[in-house]
Amino acid sequence: MKLNRQFILSTFLICVSLFLTFCASTKPEIPQKEKNAYINKDLEALTDLWLKEKQFRDREEILKAFERRHAIDELIFCYEIAGWGIGPIGARKEDTKKDRLVILNIFGRLKDPKTVPLLTDQLKNMDYALRTQALDALGKIKDPTTVEKILPLLYDKDPKIRGKAVHTLGEIGDPQATVPISRHLADGDLFVKKLAEQALIKLGRSEEEIEAWKKKAEGMTLDELYSAQLTYQKTLTEKEELQAKLENEIDLKKQLEDSLRNQETAFGKQKNLVESVYEKERQLKSKQAQLDITRQQSEKYQADLQRLNAKVQSLNKELYQAKTQAATENVKEELDKTLEAKSKLEQETKSAQAKEAMLREEILSLNALADKTRLEAENAKQEVATLRNREKQLAAQVDELKQRLDRSMAPVLVVSKPLNGTKIESPNTLLHFIAVDDKGISKVDVSLNGNPVKIEHKRGLKIVPTDGIFSKKIDIVEKLQLKKGQNIIKISVADADGISQEEIINITRVKARGDIWAIVIGINQYQNTRNLKYAVNDAQAFKDYLKDYVGIPDERIFYLANQEATKSKIESLLGTTIKRKASQDDTVIIFYAGHGAVEPDPSNLDGDGFEKYLLPHDANLEDLYSTSISMNDIRTIFTRISADRLIFIADTCYSGASGGRTMMATKTRANLSDKFYERISRGKGRVIISSCSANEISKEDDNLKHGVFSYYMLEGLKGRADQDGDGIITVSELFSYISRKVPQASAQDQHPVKKGETEGELVIGRVK
Repeated sequence: MKLNRQFILSTFLICVSLFLTFCASTKPEIPQKEKNAYINKDLEALTDLWLKEKQFRDREEILKAFERRHAIDELIFCYEIAGWGIGPIGARKEDTKKDRLVILNIFGRLKDPKTVPLLTDQLKNMDYALRTQALDALGKIKDPTTVEKILPLLYDKDPKIRGKAVHTLGEIGDPQATVPISRHLADGDLFVKKLAEQALIKLGRSEEEIEAWKKKAEGMTLDELYSAQLTYQKTLTEKEELQAKLENEIDLKKQLEDSLRNQETAFGKQKNLVESVYEKERQLKSKQAQLDITRQQSEKYQADLQRLNAKVQSLNKELYQAKTQAATENVKEELDKTLEAKSKLEQETKSAQAKEAMLREEILSLNALADKTRLEAENAKQEVATLRNREKQLAAQVDELKQRLDRSMAPVLVVSKPLNGTKIESPNTLLHFIAVDDKGISKVDVSLNGNPVKIEHKRGLKIVPTDGIFSKKIDIVEKLQLKKGQNIIKISVADADGISQEEIINITRVKARGDIWAIVIGINQYQNTRNLKYAVNDAQAFKDYLKDYVGIPDERIFYLANQEATKSKIESLLGTTIKRKASQDDTVIIFYAGHGAVEPDPSNLDGDGFEKYLLPHDANLEDLYSTSISMNDIRTIFTRISADRLIFIADTCYSGASGGRTMMATKTRANLSDKFYERISRGKGRVIISSCSANEISKEDDNLKHGVFSYYMLEGLKGRADQDGDGIITVSELFSYISRKVPQASAQDQHPVKKGETEGELVIGRVK
């Protein structure tokens, strides 16, 4: 029996560590001359020296000596020792990372294929320096087999990692990386975009191709492409699994056999349960008959008792009226007999009543048991039906698999946009789909409402055979013009064998409903607390956008700034004016830029022990409850507004930290939960967009003259967020844009939050 390699290695390393610890404690430090002698001639002794050396600089010189001799095995050993964290003896923990970085750098210079597994394994390390050093080394080794390992890093959250991965793929120079790199021309980070362009040049792509990709990237986002790629990979995996089943039908046949056996078991269970139901019903009828007889006896006893009671009363009366001794004796004798009969009848009556009560309990119990048995029988019946259906499905799959064994697989077709069943107000939509087949895609047909669509924007190779070979994968993006009402998009792809795959997407272009009402609030000046600089700028700019871009008339925009934005005016405007004016078909947009605050409240529903407030101009930090607007108040106001769609945008924060748009009512540090965003957005059509998460600060920027969030929100609304180029800005598009830009502009200190549920895409703006 072979021992696990990792177990052997770990045992060996521990033994080495213990041995060297003993040696280090018993031997004096090796003189510098002796070190130099080791470096010049003996690899084994040199490794021993590296393990005992405490100083990083001396260990680095030893590693360079290994490099000069191309001692890969020794370097790999040192790398693993440093990675396990058990040596070198006496080395500081932070220096072991330095050792690994030096060794990774040497791996890149030596370009030995032995090091590739260690380098690709390091790509999973969350340490930025180690990951990037491993990528640098792989870029120098240029092994095409590493491309698949590097590709996942193209979608890392850190733009520096994405950029390094793009650069490394360009250095490796394998053509299979061309399409994944081209997608990063749509990256939200400008530096990554530039690196992607440089990498494509290194891969030999022409300027015309790169410009065409860049133009197409303007209508897409990396997130959207990544989502499509994941869907494609999932579908491709499913196809590979099906291919495996085609090669071996045993598993499916076994499932069918198991299903048949389960069906037999279920039949037996159902039969037993049905028999049990009949038996319970028979027992019920028997007990019910007994109960009827007992009830009749009880009723008869009651009647007899009444008769005897009447007779006792009559005899007592006669006894009282008897005038002779003989008459009295006769009456007494008859009275005693009657009383004796009455006593006996009373006992029989009690016995009958007790039996009746017992029978009733038995009937109730039997009824419950019968109901339970009936339910079990019904469930068993359903189980049998399910198993029969499963049997049919498995039999059909077996037949289908047998048929597919004699022919090729259909192409994989994945449509990422638009989603089937989508309702949109825009006259345009973007169509994006990927098709792949191992034999190559020979034909692609797209129609909209029965009319063919000319395909112009393709990623990858053209659908024209070169030396009889078709492209195995196509990636298509097209802009479609929709008619009002229902639109049917039909996509059909065929492979080289003529086997086709089809997808039909139904989307509905709906008429924009109702009016838009806007409440815009900005507060720089506060009566009782620190002032802000740019909240009014944010509010004024948002108001101007709604008027100039969206076209909302002045009479449907309510604007409060500084001294006008008191608690009473804000609550009256939100809770009364808008409640009365906005109908169900309307949309309400609320924008607030100003201070937020928190104070301890153990009864708060968010689970963090703090209540959150918006601060009006006249707020008092010593009495937030009566002078500010709590999130509970906001939730109540939202429920009073009948409009189907309500968007609340808040450039404020509640962390209580110093700086930004936040205040703290007490000196207690708040550790807040994001649950309050979910609570106030509860209900269909209610969407909350906040400038930052609960424990972050909403920043103002002197260069921008705005809050960071508001500045990039307005940029997005004016066109930067229009991912598909249809001139309409949806809430999803806006949030996708600001969730990239705001963290970048705030050094990752501020991350916008979106909560709420909508039906279809919710439009928030238009592009001029």
